[in-house]
Amino acid sequence: MARRTRRELDIADHLWDCLTRIAEDCGTDRHAVVNQAVYEFARRFNFLTPMAKEVPPPDENVGPGRMVAGPSPGGAEALSTGGAVARTSGVQAGDRGRKVLYILNGAGDTHKIDKDTFIIGRSRTCDLVIPSSKVSRQHSGICRENGEYYIEDLGSANGVWKDGVKIQKERILDGDEFMISEEVLKFVFR
Repeated sequence: MARRTRRELDIADHLWDCLTRIAEDCGTDRHAVVNQAVYEFARRFNFLTPMAKEVPPPDENVGPGRMVAGPSPGGAEALSTGGAVARTSGVQAGDRGRKVLYILNGAGDTHKIDKDTFIIGRSRTCDLVIPSSKVSRQHSGICRENGEYYIEDLGSANGVWKDGVKIQKERILDGDEFMISEEVLKFVFR
């Protein structure tokens, strides 16, 4: 369980009332709502990165009407109620044994692609930030579709280039190099 330290915050009266209503509607307390809101905000702006982890499948299947928190058959942490499963980040079914995609930049930094959509751009909210005025805020995206990874230009001004050709969307193969502004990004599977 996460350690909690008591903090003091100044919250506007109308937001405090809203916080109280949210907590009541969710059947929890204000502290839980604030913690969840800060967590979601931190995750959205990449201050926290979900970590994929391998977990063995459970010994028994989860059936409707049962409440089980823990490893799900897909390998990710899940909360199941009445047959519905809410997944958090993690390894999807069929991903075991699959090689992971990494980006290597010109400085030698390595970035793991551990989610289905990975954004590259100038904005600090991107998964991979390239601090250049020639790079759009959200320049390109890496997406996983049917087990394959693709790089796509997200309407940037200067485009995404491969072998001197401007591309719109292209499947990523092991060892491919793409250029975003002056930054060469090499993609490798490990």
